[in-house]
Amino acid sequence: MSVLFDTDAIKPAGESERDLNKAFLASEWRIIPLLFCLWLLAWVDRANVAFAKLQMLSDLHFSETVYGLGAGLFFLGYVVMGVPCTALQQRLGARTTISAIAVGWGLTSVAMMFVKSPATFYALRFLLGAFEAGFYPGVILYFNEWFPTKRRTRNFSIFHSAAICSTIAVGMSGGFVLEHMNGFVGLAGWRWMFVLQAIPTVLLGCVAFFLLPDGPSTARWLSASEREQILRSIAEDRQNGAPQTGKASHKLLANPMIWVLAGIYFCILTANSALGFFMPTILREAGFGGYRSVGNAIAAICLLGAAGNIAFSTFAGRYRDIRWHCAVASLVSVVSLIVLVFAWHSDRTTTFCTLVLAIAGTGAGVSLFWQIPARFLKAAEMALAVPLISSIANFAGFLTPWLTGYVRDVSGSYASGFLAAGIVQAFSAVLLVVGIPVVARRLLPGLSQARE
Repeated sequence: MSVLFDTDAIKPAGESERDLNKAFLASEWRIIPLLFCLWLLAWVDRANVAFAKLQMLSDLHFSETVYGLGAGLFFLGYVVMGVPCTALQQRLGARTTISAIAVGWGLTSVAMMFVKSPATFYALRFLLGAFEAGFYPGVILYFNEWFPTKRRTRNFSIFHSAAICSTIAVGMSGGFVLEHMNGFVGLAGWRWMFVLQAIPTVLLGCVAFFLLPDGPSTARWLSASEREQILRSIAEDRQNGAPQTGKASHKLLANPMIWVLAGIYFCILTANSALGFFMPTILREAGFGGYRSVGNAIAAICLLGAAGNIAFSTFAGRYRDIRWHCAVASLVSVVSLIVLVFAWHSDRTTTFCTLVLAIAGTGAGVSLFWQIPARFLKAAEMALAVPLISSIANFAGFLTPWLTGYVRDVSGSYASGFLAAGIVQAFSAVLLVVGIPVVARRLLPGLSQARE
């Protein structure tokens, strides 16, 4: 009898589809801007050390190796705490966990103003990574609960572009602070930069606790029928992914697909880390001038790179072969890094353009990559698989800045480090095109073609 009074059951298909789109649109406007801003601030607080480096190294007498190790230790904390933090989200809910994580990393970033020795620098960078560890994989799982594949691909590319746009915030605000607040009340400009860029994180983390729902079922802006429509849409989408039956495996490390996926992400993050932690130095050596000029150049590069990421990811989301588009994005970044090595000391225009393409390529590569695991892993496995893949792959974030800084101290050039990053990222395309199908045929016989 209840079906007779189900208004959705008697609506024309077109009207029901419009209602569903309306519900998704309302949810997107409430969820994505908040998560976008938090991810932007996460990257500001982790990557502003690259801009602070322009003053901090000479002020504290740190070597390039000390800087590289400190920058990389962030990712060691990230690796250690990735799985526990995501497990905590499964227990406490997205709202509480994301809010606590944001406040924690914000306060740690404020404490960076007190760095005086390598030991303090190392400890705070590790702690910053430990706090941030659960945010990104937690958002991936959160998006899986909210959006079907097509919407999720576009929405996640918008969310991930915050990482690119964060460099705009770091560049423009950092350039101003280093130039105009250096020496204010006796503090160096780089110390002021850490404080001023971290305060918004603490405030927004508190706001997230009151505004962010744990999922569609607790979203106050949705009616009961809209919640049901969204949940039904997610369930139907999952039927087109990997098999959903069965419990989560406690032997994920023995699953070859986990290692292939982690290898792909490791390769992409290698190039991403090289760009993120050394771009200000590259631009200054390329002749872009003082702090403000470097900051403006970074802003322009990242704005164009973010636009390229969103455009390419949106285009890719219309097709089932997302892994092929991810491979193309990675190869664009590879070519750009190789050209960059030969251009940045001789041609400012080429340096600028190759950085735009490299940022767009790595950004799209990351955005598209995270749409792939759900096609090959059970839904019950995702809560553990996502942070596990992220943790394994983020060793790249630890190794890349450390080794790049060491190479610079030994050879006087970043060239070898960036060439190595480009070569490593090229392997991601190989694994995407060859590795995934081989493993999929072994694990999912008869289904691999449908998943590609």
